[in-house]
Amino acid sequence: MPTETELVNASLRKAGGAKRILSMTDSVGSAGIASDVLASERDDLLRSGVWNFAITRIKLAQLATLPVFGWSFAYALPSDCERVVSVHDTADGTGAVPYKIESIQQADLSYINVIATDASDIYLRYCRQITDPNLMTASFRQVLILRMAKIFAISIAKSNPLFQALDAEEQRAYRQARSIDGIEDAVDQLPEGSWAASRRAWGWQRDGSRWFR
Repeated sequence: MPTETELVNASLRKAGGAKRILSMTDSVGSAGIASDVLASERDDLLRSGVWNFAITRIKLAQLATLPVFGWSFAYALPSDCERVVSVHDTADGTGAVPYKIESIQQADLSYINVIATDASDIYLRYCRQITDPNLMTASFRQVLILRMAKIFAISIAKSNPLFQALDAEEQRAYRQARSIDGIEDAVDQLPEGSWAASRRAWGWQRDGSRWFR
């Protein structure tokens, strides 16, 4: 089972065989502490796409603090939210609602990130922060390794050609990871609009006149 330390060491090998780390609190050259490098690249990569393994669903609770204007309600985004996937006002996930992702000031003057909307109920699908490498797909981990290796290629190996080679490899790995992720996911069924429903409701007589079902 892969660990965070193993991911960092794999990236160090990619970057020219730099010295392995024994702990995530170890320094990795001028790049900083290993845990900081991993967390930064991991979270940025999670936000870069809608990854199936990171998606979860939740019903949000209304905040007592309301938007100052424009919207009727505010709902706090989960603290582990990396990217909003879809927002619905029904539990079956078919009701699409207008909304904005903003920050709102609370009574104690602190700010939190919220979904501002007129919907009285909100069901959210979002990509959450995944810290356990075992919950990530193998292809995602490979992209993460290459992203860190690019940093180490400059900070430790000090090699621009190595950086460029790793960058090209990372782009290929990213495309492959996104492709595999997409194949494994069923296509979302979008709600039917009123125009399509009205078109289906009308038919034509043989003489060319129109009739309503």
